Amino acid sequence: MLQLLTALLRFVLRHALQFALFIVILLAGRLLLAEWRAYSAGSDAVAALRQATVAADQHGASLAGTATARVNALRHASHAAIAARLAQVQAQLTALRARRQPSLFTLPLPDADALARHAQDEATRRVEIEVLAQEARYLLALQAVLNADDARQTLARLHAQHVQAYAALQENVRQRQLLAAQHPLAAHLPGSDAYAQMARLEAEGRRLRESNQQAYNAWLAQRARTSDATHTARPAPFSIDEQGLANALAPVQQAIAAGEAQLARNWIGRWRAPVMDVAPTAALLVLSAIALPAAIKAFFYFVLAPIAARVKPLSIARELQVAGSTLPLPPHGESRISAVSQALQLQPGQRMLIHPEYLQSSPVSTHKRTQWLLDWSFPFTSLAAGMVALTRLHSGAPACVTISASDDPLMEIAVVRLPAGGALVFQPRGLVGLILDAGQPLAMSSHWRLGSLHAWLTLQLRFIVFRGPATLIVRGCRGVRLERAGQGRSISQSATLGFTTDVLYSTLRSETFIPYLRGQQALLNDRFDGDNGVYLYEETPRHGKQPGKAGSWFEGFTDAILKVFGI
Repeated sequence: MLQLLTALLRFVLRHALQFALFIVILLAGRLLLAEWRAYSAGSDAVAALRQATVAADQHGASLAGTATARVNALRHASHAAIAARLAQVQAQLTALRARRQPSLFTLPLPDADALARHAQDEATRRVEIEVLAQEARYLLALQAVLNADDARQTLARLHAQHVQAYAALQENVRQRQLLAAQHPLAAHLPGSDAYAQMARLEAEGRRLRESNQQAYNAWLAQRARTSDATHTARPAPFSIDEQGLANALAPVQQAIAAGEAQLARNWIGRWRAPVMDVAPTAALLVLSAIALPAAIKAFFYFVLAPIAARVKPLSIARELQVAGSTLPLPPHGESRISAVSQALQLQPGQRMLIHPEYLQSSPVSTHKRTQWLLDWSFPFTSLAAGMVALTRLHSGAPACVTISASDDPLMEIAVVRLPAGGALVFQPRGLVGLILDAGQPLAMSSHWRLGSLHAWLTLQLRFIVFRGPATLIVRGCRGVRLERAGQGRSISQSATLGFTTDVLYSTLRSETFIPYLRGQQALLNDRFDGDNGVYLYEETPRHGKQPGKAGSWFEGFTDAILKVFGI
């Protein structure tokens, strides 16, 4: 019953968590869709407004050129022509200002093209109104100049009339003064001719005084009317005020700025610009990551590897000045020399150095103690190869010691007996242990090949040589094989464990390029030549082939370093 309730509770809890997860996913999707729709609509609106601004600028430039030529042609036209054009401009302005855009709130809602046309029409209307308004202001100024010219001409005419009336009045006064001087008594005696003439001159003087006063008053009135226009100058040639055109499109620019601000608040808009900025660089890096390794591999395969194939092979025996002693081959043409376990006879006077985990069984009469390094003259090699904290065995009577890889079912053990005078180039990574005669030191030496292209291409610059007499206990995944080099044999580099010093060692390019390009095959294989030489390899190498591990890059790096030192 308790188990049933527990299972039911787990079932309910699992599906409740799924339900909550679906709700979160749906809400996030709805939020993302809303943000995307807002960003898309805002982007379309801003793009439409910018397009409308560009079109309006072009249309405004065209209108400005036409208006400039037309208005400048009227600078010396008559007052009537200017008044007629001003009436036309004011009528056009009235029509444009009264024109209303169709409503955007219709069903179905207008699409992006309709919005763009609406924005363009509105921007064009504003530009046309601004150009016509500037033309109307210039025509009014030009008309004011013409009116000022007419007022000044009228003022001059009235001034001349006043001067003429005043001169006539002064002449009448002079005649009366002359008559009074010639006839001082008769001019004041009624009934005389002089009196009649004086009366006539006085009547004419009163009329001339009134005419003079009227002319003076008319001149004063005209002067008052033309006082503001006396300093009016003719305006410069007409030109469009570009700042005015820009101000006409200020609402459109404000709408663009508001749209851009809204897009900037949208998180899609905030991330879009940085992503687009680095996207070309990222694409270039991706292409480089794809193409560069392929180019490097092609260079190695088609250039360096063929050059290395023509370089003479390495011969360790020349430096050691030994002829090399052939290792005994398995009978009946077989090459496999390993087994899951090996039983070795430890004779009195011999000592065995072995990894503790490979020592499966031994007589209790054997003496055991710990030897910290394989060889104190090669501490780094011993540490890197794992030949540390070894078990040292010796016995006063023949003892059968069983060697086996108890912790790895795929690992097999092989025994390689080096005769006296024999020498074997061997990688210590495959060494499990060895057997030496009592009192005989381990004959081990290292040899660098820095001047060989084969060594550099394989990154094996150092070769470790073991000399006999000695018995090497070797491990290999799925088995160890020993074969004769003959007229030339090639194997995978990762499988090679060692070869005798009389072998001519070189590299051979892999046969096909595509498997090498895909990482299924190494660039170079090891090649061994020599009638009496033999080489040693494991069947299924694990060395450097662990791509599934997170730390495989570090392991590959350390493997390459160990390979440089021949380990």
